[in-house]
Amino acid sequence: MEAGAPRFDHLREHSIGLPQVLFQSITHMAPAAAVAYSIYISVPDARQALPLSVGLALIACICAATAIGQLAKHLPSAGGLYTYAARSLGPWAGLLVAWLFVGFQPLVAPFLYLEFGWAMHDVFNTSVGWHWSGQWVVWVLIMAALVFLLTYRDVRISTGAGVILGAFEIAIFATLAIWILFSKGSQLNMQPFNPSHATGHWSGVFKGMVFAILAFIGFEAAAPLGEEAKHPRRTVPRAVIGSALAIGIFYVLCSYAWVFGAGFNNFVTQATGADPWRNLGKVFWGTGWVVVFLAICNSIAANSNAAMNAATRVFYALSRNGLAPGPLGKTHPRFKTPHIAIIWLSGLSLVISLLVGWKWNPGVGFGIIATVAVPLVVVVYMLVCIGCMVYYLRVKRGEFNPLLHVVLPLGGIVLFFFPLWYQFVKVPPPYPFKYANWVAGVYTIVGLVVTVLVVAFRPNRLADLDRVYVEDESISPQDAAAQFPVA
Repeated sequence: MEAGAPRFDHLREHSIGLPQVLFQSITHMAPAAAVAYSIYISVPDARQALPLSVGLALIACICAATAIGQLAKHLPSAGGLYTYAARSLGPWAGLLVAWLFVGFQPLVAPFLYLEFGWAMHDVFNTSVGWHWSGQWVVWVLIMAALVFLLTYRDVRISTGAGVILGAFEIAIFATLAIWILFSKGSQLNMQPFNPSHATGHWSGVFKGMVFAILAFIGFEAAAPLGEEAKHPRRTVPRAVIGSALAIGIFYVLCSYAWVFGAGFNNFVTQATGADPWRNLGKVFWGTGWVVVFLAICNSIAANSNAAMNAATRVFYALSRNGLAPGPLGKTHPRFKTPHIAIIWLSGLSLVISLLVGWKWNPGVGFGIIATVAVPLVVVVYMLVCIGCMVYYLRVKRGEFNPLLHVVLPLGGIVLFFFPLWYQFVKVPPPYPFKYANWVAGVYTIVGLVVTVLVVAFRPNRLADLDRVYVEDESISPQDAAAQFPVA
C-alpha cells in the first residue's frame, strides 16, 4: 500500500487469474444475449448492413480498449476507469467519469433482468401455454436472486461461474453461426458491408452503431478487479483488449451469418420479429432451438453477475475515496466481498427493473434503459482515450508509442462521436426512447455542473481519486490464498 494511505477494508487481493478476469469482461458483454437482443435493436436502422455497424463498433471499442489497457498497466485499482481518468487528466476528470459510471453501470443489471423476463415470458407464452401477462415479474425476481447469491460470496465463485457460463454461450452461438454459413455457402457475399443497405445509408450505419456499442459495454469490466486479480498490470490489460477483440469478431461472425440465415431480402422482417435467434435455431437445428434459448438465458445470468461485480467494486472504491456512503466501502469479514454495496445495488436494480417494466413492458423497458446507458458509457470511453494520450505524453514519455498512445485513442474518439451525433442531433429516436436521450443528456450536464462546483468549493474531496491502493507486488498469490482461504 502507498505510504500515507488510509486504512480500509480489503477485498480478496490477488486471488483470481487471467481466465476469471478475462471472462469477467466477456460475460459482462453477454455475447449470446447481446447478439439476440442488443444488436437486434440496431436492425431497423442498419438493416442488411448490420455487420458493417457491428464492425465499426468493434474498431471503436478496440481503440478504447487499447487506451484502457495502456492505463491499466500502471494503475491497478478497484476504481477502474475513474482512477485512470483522475491520474491522467486530473481529479476533476475522475469525478466526472465516476458520476457517469454511477449513471450507467447500475442500469446494466435492471435491463438484463427485464431482458430475461421478456425472453422467458415469450417462450412460456408460446411454447408452454402459460399466458399470464405478469409472469415477467416472477422471472425478474428469480434472476435478481440468482445474481445476488453468486456475487455476495467469494469473488472466486462468481468469476469461476463466469468462465463456465461464458464458454457455454459462446460455443453454442458460434457453432450455430458457422452452421448457417456452411448451409448458405453459395449465397455468401460482401453486401452486408455495403452502407447502401442501411436506412439513409451512412446515417443508418452510425445509428446502428449505438446499440452495437451497447453489445460491447463491459469489455472494460476487468478494470475494477485490478485489486483482486493476480499480477493485474499484465492480467487486466490482456483481459480488456482480448475480450473486446475476441467478442467483437464473434459479433461480426454472428451478424453476418444472421443476414444470410434469415435470407438477405427477408432479413429485416425476420430480424425484427419475435426472438429471431430462437427462430434461426428452429430453422437450422429443429428442436435444438432449446439449446439456443438456454444459451441466451445463460448469457443474461452471466452478464448480470459480471455487471454486479464491476459496479459494486467501483462503489466500494468511491466509498473508500469519500465520494459514496461509508458503508459501501465495507467488505464481508469472511467472503471479502463488498457485501453492503452488493445488497444495496441488488435492491436498487430490482426496483428499477420492476418500475420500468410496469410503466411500459419488459421489452420496451429494456430498450429505454439501454438508450440511457449507451451515451454515458461512450462519453466515458472518449474521456479515457483522451486520458491515455495525455498520460503517455506527460507522465510516461519514455514508454510513448505513437500508434498505441495517439492514433488508436484518437481513432476511438472520432468513431464514438458519430453515433452520438446521429443519436442526439441528426436522427433522434422516436417515443418513448427520445425521453431516454433527455435523461442521458440532463444527467451528463448535471455531472458537469457538480464537477465544476466540487473543484471550485470542495477540492479536498478529490484528493485521493487517483490513488492506487494496492500494488501488484504488495501481496503474492500464495500469500493471498493463505490469508483468505476458500469459504
